[in-house]
Amino acid sequence: MVQKIATTLFALALVTCTPTQSDEPEIREQYFLQSTESFHVLCMDEDTRERIRSIMIKALDEALQTQVETLFLTWLKDSAGQPARARQGVRNAIEAYLDARKGALRWSPMQC
Repeated sequence: MVQKIATTLFALALVTCTPTQSDEPEIREQYFLQSTESFHVLCMDEDTRERIRSIMIKALDEALQTQVETLFLTWLKDSAGQPARARQGVRNAIEAYLDARKGALRWSPMQC
């Protein structure tokens, strides 16, 4: 995932840059060096990977619960547009939760 982000940022930097022919190699080299300096490959054993995955999923569960509680507290303080506002907020939170959970389950750093 980190590698995909770094690669995408590197590609975007090259695409958005409009160098002249004389400084093009220097700019490409500069972006390449900066992207490789900020890119760290994660590797770990299987037990560590599963422990971290468990922590991420637990944090996602807690974040969803906190967000739903916040939405209902807001409803109690401000009834304008409710329950539609709370319902939409819960839907947004659930959608984000499901996407993040799917990512956490697919997360698979290299094994050392």
